[in-house]
Parts: sequence; C-alpha cells; structure tokens
Amino acid sequence: MKIEVENVSPVERKVTIEVDPDRVAKELEQAYVGLGRRVKLRGFRPGKAPRKVLERNFRSEVESEVAEKIVQSTFAEAVRVEDIDVVAPPHVSISEGVAEGKPLRYTARVEVKPKIEPKDYKGLSVKRRPPTVTDDQVAAEITRIQDGMAQLVPVEGRFDAQEGDWAVVDHEGTIEGKPFEGARAEGVTVKVAPGSVTEGNLEALKGKKLGDVVEIEEPFPADHRVEALRGKVAKMKVTLKALKARQLPAVDDALAKSLGVEGVETLEQLRARIRSDLQKREDRRAENELKDALVKAALEKNEFEVPPALVERAIDGMLEGAAERFARQGIDIQQLGLDYGRMRGDLREQALLQVRGRLLLESIADAEKIEVTDDDLQAEVTRIAGELGMALAQAQQQMRGAQARDALKSKIREDKAMSILSSAATIQEA
Repeated sequence: MKIEVENVSPVERKVTIEVDPDRVAKELEQAYVGLGRRVKLRGFRPGKAPRKVLERNFRSEVESEVAEKIVQSTFAEAVRVEDIDVVAPPHVSISEGVAEGKPLRYTARVEVKPKIEPKDYKGLSVKRRPPTVTDDQVAAEITRIQDGMAQLVPVEGRFDAQEGDWAVVDHEGTIEGKPFEGARAEGVTVKVAPGSVTEGNLEALKGKKLGDVVEIEEPFPADHRVEALRGKVAKMKVTLKALKARQLPAVDDALAKSLGVEGVETLEQLRARIRSDLQKREDRRAENELKDALVKAALEKNEFEVPPALVERAIDGMLEGAAERFARQGIDIQQLGLDYGRMRGDLREQALLQVRGRLLLESIADAEKIEVTDDDLQAEVTRIAGELGMALAQAQQQMRGAQARDALKSKIREDKAMSILSSAATIQEA
C-alpha cells in the first residue's frame, strides 16, 4: 500500500492511498465467496453458483461494498502508520475503483488537530472578583424560599378584582368562528396583571366582579409552540369565578423546619446553611471565572486554527446539555419550536473559545510533560463521588469504561495545566 500525505492546512490533511492489486483481488474473491453462500439463483444449488454468474448479476453491488471495506481498513492503517490525529470522518474521493488486476486509488481529506507549540503562558496577568457572600444575598435567598412557599388563599370581604389578585376563571374561545385546542377550560388560575394570556396574565379582569363575563381578543405569537395557532387571533369569553391572594409564610423557625433539610431546625441554622451553600457557589464562580480569564489571556498570546468539526461537536454538546436540562424539568425541547440554525449560530463563538481553550491546555500539558497517575484518577473519582453524593463504588463503576477513563484523564491533564497557568500568573482582585 502506498501512502502520500499532503498538509492542506494546519487542520487538514490530504491522504492519497493506492491499494495493491493483489489485495483488491483477495477482497473481491472473499466478497463473491460470501455472496455465493447467501444468494439463491435459479438453476444452482446454494453456494454453487459460478463467480461469472454472480458477477453478471451483482457486480456493481459487490464492487461498491468491497471499495467501501478497503477504504475503511486502509485509511485506518494509513492514519496509524502516518500518525495522523484525525478529529472527524474523512471525505473520500475514489479516482480508480475496484477492478480485477488493478490497484484501488483514492484520496481522503480529513480534519486533524493542529500542532501547537504553546508560548508565553507563564506570567499572565488577570483579574478576578473575590468569592464573597453578603448578608443581603442571604436575605434574598430566604425571601426566595418564602416566596416559593406562598399559598393562594381566598380573598375575603371583597368581590371585585384588583391588580395583583389571582383569579379563578372559566373560559371558552374561537378562532375564525371555530373552537380550537385548549379553548375551553374550567377552574383556570390567572393573574390580574398586564401581559398576555399565554403568559398567564389577564389585565381585563381588573375591576370586574365575581360572575362577570369578559370578552377579549388575544393574538397568538408567530412562534407559538402550537403551529396551527401561530399568528392567529382568538376571541375569548372569560367568566370570573373566584379571587385569591398570595399569602407568604412567616420567616421563623417553623419555616426553616418545614423545609425538611437535615440539620436545619431553626432560622439561624437555615441562614448558616444558606451562607455555606452560597459560599460554595461563589467559590466555584470565582474559580471558573479565574480559569476563563487565564485561558483567554493565554489564547491572546497563541494564535492557531481550529478544526471546524470540533467546533460543531462542541455546539452539539451544548444543545444536548440544554435538552437534558429541559428534560429534567419535564419539558420536551422538540416541542418548543426552536430555531436550531439560529441557536447554533449564537453558540458558535462560545464553542470556538471552548475548543481553542481545550486545545491550548492540551498542548501545554504536552509541553510540560504532564502525566496522570492511578492515584490522580482515584482522587478525582473520589471527588466526583462526594460532589454528586453517590457511593464511591458506584462512581468507580461508571468510570471503568475506556471512554470514560480517557475523558477523566483528559480532564485531569487540563486541570494540571491550568494549575501551572494559575501558579505562575499575577492575579489581582477586581
């Protein structure tokens, strides 16, 4: 097998391969033998049809399959022999196809990792916001908890709706004189406030009394999740059935105890737990911001091309992560009518920065000859188990696969490279 490699760019190689006629002939023979055992042809017992008969009936299919098989195997060999760091499937062009007694020639263009020689990554100067937690932040979190535990209670001594009330209504509606899905419902709770019905607001109820009927027209947005309703105007009849108001619980020991948090029985214990949790969050925020600042500062001193396939893969990962977060909330992202093309465009710059950062950290790890030991792996698995609140044995089981282990090693190398950047940097508090 003859191999020629041309550097098209720092992130692309053109690989030209010529496969010996003997290998082509051997693959063709094996293909026809296998085909003869599988197919049934009139006048021949299974496995007894001559090759010429098989060629007459199946030549194009066999030659196509053999070409694909040879390309897959020989390209993998070429990548290994020439030490090509491939990051995406190749684009193959066959110049001379499969034929008895002739070589198979083809060209594969493939994206590769760039060869980066990192420079000036020590002695960086960056700023970071210190990880501080204020009393106001603690108070705001308690207010959020209090607000989340509010209950709707009947309004007493008043029968007219005021802004800020919660109204229980029955409604029915039509579009162009015809009912539509979701047009009729009873016992729906809406807020008497400015905004659209689709957002759960109905300002038209302000000043109305129990039993009053309000007729409104409600336009549906052009990007509404239900395609049939997009851009349409609904005529709605809304009957006010009841009024409710939000009642906040008192901020006291009873509130703290009702949360059911282990070790929290009093309001002071709740404040202490909130402060501790906020501090952990602030520490993570400060750490992540410092890492981002260091990587950006290092990238400013190191210019290099990035394989487009890695950027697209990073965008895929971001979208998959968003879908998983929605799914945990019981939302099917496919039903939201999102413009994926626009989303990919919006995420591209962030993805490019992410990929460039990873490639640079990887090159720094190579330059610094960073190794990952079994003790490093064990320590990281233990840390992950503690962070996720899972048993160590369960975390170890999840990391036993080769792919998971390689990903963990890459992360540890990145973290060690980041430590080199951080320890050698000048860090100022913003």
